[in-house]
Amino acid sequence: MNTIFLRSSLALSAAALLAPAMAQTTAASAAAPITEPAAAPAAPAADFEPGQRGRVDIGAGFSSLTGGNSNWNDEYVRGYVGLKPGTVLNWDLASQRHFDQRGTVGALSLTQTLSPWWYMSVGASSGSADFQNKYRGDIAIYRKWTESQQWVTGLALMKSASRDGIHRDTGITASVAYYSANDWVGEGGVVYNKSNPGSVEGYRGFAALTMGREKQHYFTARIDHGKEGYLPTGAIANGAGDQVGFQSTELSLQWRQWLGKDWGYLVGGQFYRNPYYNRKGLSAAVFFDF
Repeated sequence: MNTIFLRSSLALSAAALLAPAMAQTTAASAAAPITEPAAAPAAPAADFEPGQRGRVDIGAGFSSLTGGNSNWNDEYVRGYVGLKPGTVLNWDLASQRHFDQRGTVGALSLTQTLSPWWYMSVGASSGSADFQNKYRGDIAIYRKWTESQQWVTGLALMKSASRDGIHRDTGITASVAYYSANDWVGEGGVVYNKSNPGSVEGYRGFAALTMGREKQHYFTARIDHGKEGYLPTGAIANGAGDQVGFQSTELSLQWRQWLGKDWGYLVGGQFYRNPYYNRKGLSAAVFFDF
């Protein structure tokens, strides 16, 4: 069965953007490759250090797959830049070889502070391979709560279409995050996704934890589990079932370490499983602040 899907866990969420309570943003865009975990929080958008307005990551990833599927290779460059206080542009460009196809995907997203209590994000992406989306759009709104603004809730909408001209996805994400004064951020949420044709509905839950401090290090762990709509184009499905509406789990870990004031390295690991194959991946990058 040669089908395509959009992982419902990729719907735009506070975990994907890590848009923090103080209107921070991240180096990861809304449409980062699924081999990459969420990035750690970056400098507040509303309080740039002089000469410190953005970040660039340059890296690569490798994943091994079971079930007769070929290995994955990814090369990417991504980052963010503060256009002005309260406005941050995220960007992402990746070359991916998945399921014996090579494709390029590009993404842009903009995070905008609306008031001391509200901010929003909009994003768009497009890929050239069958396993990538022809287009994807995201829009999200976030609200800070309590006098300290340490609690943040988010509501996001995602729509996408595949390159086969048939498969489409719509996703809604509700999330809540807590930004501790002790250098950690916790987040959880639920994603509802509808895949067409067939109106295949799925729910996924996710949780993420980030610990660390800017200019020192960040450790991020994220897990999500739930129902997907379709297998991607090119995937080999060994086992029972019709490859529609199945359960899957993904775990990702990431360490960002500063070696100097304005540069460092990033390493990550990913594990994903569904009834048809497993995927284990490693990624590494260098990053530069400017």
